[in-house]
Amino acid sequence: MTRRTVRPRASAAPGTSGSCTRAVVPLVAVVLLALAAALLCPGQAVAVLRTGAGALVLALLHERVRRVEAERDVWRWFRTAVLVATAGSALDLAAGVPLALTGAGLAGCALLYRGLIVWNRTSTRTADPGDWLNGISAIFAVVAVADLVLAATGRPLPAVVGVQPVLVGAAALFVVLGTTLTVAVMAALLTDLRPWVLSAGTGAALAGLVLEGTGRPGWAVPGAAALVLSVGISSQLPVRPTRPQPATTQSLTVGAFVVLAAGVAVLAGATRLPPQATTPAVLWAAAAVVGVSFRVVHLIGDLSSLAVRQQEALTDELTGLANRRAFDRALAAPSPGRALLVLDVDRFKEVNDRYGHHTGDRLLASVAQRLTGTVPDGALLCRLGGDEFAVLVPDPDEGTALALAGELLAAAGADERRTGVSIGVATDGATGGAAGDGAELFRRADTAMYQAKAARSGVRLYDAVLDAAARRRAGLADDLHALWREGSADGTVDQLEVFYQPQVALADGRVRGVEALVRWRHPVLGLLPPAAFLDVVEDEGLTGPLTVHVLRTAARDAGRWRAGGWPELSVSVNLSGDHLSDPALLPLLQDVLAGGLDAAAVVLEVTETALVQEADAGLDLCHALRRLGFGLSIDDYGTGYSSLAHLSDLPATELKVDRSFTQRLLTDGGVRAIVAATVGLAHELGLRVVAEGAEDLPTVDALRLLGCDDVQGFVHARPMPVGDLGPWLVAHHRAPSAAQG
Repeated sequence: MTRRTVRPRASAAPGTSGSCTRAVVPLVAVVLLALAAALLCPGQAVAVLRTGAGALVLALLHERVRRVEAERDVWRWFRTAVLVATAGSALDLAAGVPLALTGAGLAGCALLYRGLIVWNRTSTRTADPGDWLNGISAIFAVVAVADLVLAATGRPLPAVVGVQPVLVGAAALFVVLGTTLTVAVMAALLTDLRPWVLSAGTGAALAGLVLEGTGRPGWAVPGAAALVLSVGISSQLPVRPTRPQPATTQSLTVGAFVVLAAGVAVLAGATRLPPQATTPAVLWAAAAVVGVSFRVVHLIGDLSSLAVRQQEALTDELTGLANRRAFDRALAAPSPGRALLVLDVDRFKEVNDRYGHHTGDRLLASVAQRLTGTVPDGALLCRLGGDEFAVLVPDPDEGTALALAGELLAAAGADERRTGVSIGVATDGATGGAAGDGAELFRRADTAMYQAKAARSGVRLYDAVLDAAARRRAGLADDLHALWREGSADGTVDQLEVFYQPQVALADGRVRGVEALVRWRHPVLGLLPPAAFLDVVEDEGLTGPLTVHVLRTAARDAGRWRAGGWPELSVSVNLSGDHLSDPALLPLLQDVLAGGLDAAAVVLEVTETALVQEADAGLDLCHALRRLGFGLSIDDYGTGYSSLAHLSDLPATELKVDRSFTQRLLTDGGVRAIVAATVGLAHELGLRVVAEGAEDLPTVDALRLLGCDDVQGFVHARPMPVGDLGPWLVAHHRAPSAAQG
């Protein structure tokens, strides 16, 4: 037997044909109601139709409020408006009270207006963009304009006074219509059918009332029924989701100023007409101006109060402490002397990443509470932002400030997560001095805090020497970045000069190669050795560009040497660990060889530590370099954590003994044994051995006895500019015996 799958019927979602079908129901019901009223109550057919349509729409609105959560408050107001209008219509139908019908219509318009205001509030990020006073003042202004027009056309005063009820009703409908269109624009509802249906109904009601007032009876009631019916139809139309729109101050004030301008214009225009004809217009305009003036004053007061509250908001919302604004004010206040402690929570990012930001917030609140119990009276404890706090103490004594820092350090760590803080302390004396400026005091305390964090010391007092070094370092970093911004297209930089130190063969005293070593000819500080700036280069992420500069410069110089009479001279260039995993290195080296240089003229030096850290990528790169013909040297051998297994896997051509071994060779038997074993191992693996840091002839002799191949050090020459290398090579080869020691 074949199983038949029964699919559940999908319910009509908002925006589908189900909603549209429900919207047609009120129209059909009203048509049927009209036919029944014409047959059963021919004398009161219009009144029955009006009341019945109101009852039908009321039922639809009640179902809408009960069934749909979205915009529920809006439709409650609309339901109340229809209820009031229907009650007035029923009272007029039952007892013949036209005044009740008129009053119910005006009240219904007011309730519709309020519902529109709530609709705008739910669709924009704002409080109510208007109030009852705005709407009432707008009605007054519209009636004033209409009265002025009637007076300008020569209507007598009694005739003008007689149409005031009609004008008030028409003005109320006009304000509802304008508010509906305004909400559609402000709340980005222009593609939503509901405000347009409401506008059409309101427009029909307005047109019917105007026709009724101009001597065409019978139009007001159908128009009012159309408005009520439009509310019911709108309640059945789908809710189109829209993104909440931000409300601007202009959108909040433009309506009030339009009403004010209209009122003033009517008052000004009335001066050109006979006073007896413009009395109603003047009265309504004056009422509009007074009402909207109160609204404008209230609005300006709200904006001013908001600005003051924002300026005076001196409390951190999360911790309840003083915030950065309060701290800045206190720091800027004149003081004969004070101490500042800046605190930063250690490893706070780890807490956020591991446990989430809610846990991080609770941690900050807990730290703030513990710090509050430790800060002495008269001191200001602030949260500067993030995980940073500050304590401003009206006491410039360093001993007192350091004692307080110790107490804060202990208090901050007294929780289950063992939270720690780093604290920087700075003071200014009673005489002020350079630190008398609040901004400078804060900079010094902040600098001390970062020094404490870097040293993991917990507390650090401001140190002028360390600060000067840090500022000098920051200045070098700025200058380095400026160098590469202004460098040439091939990656070379003018101020960074490449010096060369010879490597001399111990067997015959010939210069086999040179090592490229960078120097910085700073325009202010003079010639700087590598130790003065290489760590800054590394911290600033400029190691790659620096290597490119040295490599291109050294390759260019090596090509000149080989073409100028030194065909066997090679140049060694250091590679950083970052280059071992950089895919751009091989294309760069191939570009260097494209200039005609033999790859054998370049030896690339890589530290053993970098090779261990980048084991897989480093090994692959080393094999690729050897296939291209480059020499490969293992630099600083013996100072890292490499093993013999790594050494046997590498396709190296050379091994360099670090200067820390070379300089202890004559005084430490253990070091001598290590160097001897290293030389023997390297030779067994087919590697040349270069010893760095040789500074005297006895060390050279000892290295020769141990079988070392080449030596590099001050005993032969210090690093020299490229212009000095040629004359030195000529002089060295004229005196081989001296060169060999």
